[in-house]
Amino acid sequence: MKKELFAGALLALILALSMMNTWLIGSMCGEISDAVAAAGSRAEQGDWEGSSRALNDAMRIWSEREPYAKIVLRHTDIETLTDDFYELTEHIYTREQGAVKSAVELVTEHLRGIAEMESINFGSIF
Repeated sequence: MKKELFAGALLALILALSMMNTWLIGSMCGEISDAVAAAGSRAEQGDWEGSSRALNDAMRIWSEREPYAKIVLRHTDIETLTDDFYELTEHIYTREQGAVKSAVELVTEHLRGIAEMESINFGSIF
């Protein structure tokens, strides 16, 4: 009987940790997406300094959470997202308004994909 209880407790712990991971990744992606969207919005208005600050906020969030992300995400996703950030940074610093919009969409879509991939749904269980 003790083995069954231990197995049940272990399964409950794994489920709880999986749900926590889903929430953490979703929260991280949401925060970064909001900051990136703010950077794009400010760039559209011609506020390049504000856009740069918003992008720096997004990159700060990413760099603070990157150690955790390296544990739970695929390294190709991490590298691609980092490359997308640097591309967006380049367009903001060179003040290429049209390119900023497409780079913001690229980063946002990549973050949405990461959050979706880490979410718990019927397909990820079976």
